[in-house]
Amino acid sequence: MTPTPKSDTTTKKRKHRPKNPPGPDQAVIGWKAYELNNLNQNFGLSSDWGIQFPAPNSTALDAPLGYISLYADFFREGSLRLPMSKFIGEVLTGYCSHISQISALGLPRITHFEFICRANRVEPSFEKFNVFYFVTYTGGFYSFSSRTTGVNPCSRDPPKSLHD
Repeated sequence: MTPTPKSDTTTKKRKHRPKNPPGPDQAVIGWKAYELNNLNQNFGLSSDWGIQFPAPNSTALDAPLGYISLYADFFREGSLRLPMSKFIGEVLTGYCSHISQISALGLPRITHFEFICRANRVEPSFEKFNVFYFVTYTGGFYSFSSRTTGVNPCSRDPPKSLHD
């Protein structure tokens, strides 16, 4: 005996589940030309660097040969300044990551750690950063979270400000 198919009226509809935010290979850049001009002016980005406006419907991975994509939030929220410090490059290399793979919330962890080290006359390094943070992957981007185990109790919490 063959089971009879259920009619469309009795079939339950699946709930729509939201997708994760797209990663750098999927998120289409939605900039306007005036936004790039404002960014250049506000952060003193030199025209000698050949900064280009992204092509329509491009992603962070579609940068022309010899160029890299940098997110505006890196400058606004992450305190990124060009040229980048060697420490930022050391952390990215240490985690085998490209800057376009780092979330806008991940870069401030790197820059803030560097500022705290330098304010305390300590040379920042990947090894020191790795004591306090580990790499995480969410929504197509890498970030950094505080370590809570394996760190000496007197240094378990990364400094949150210059006053810590």
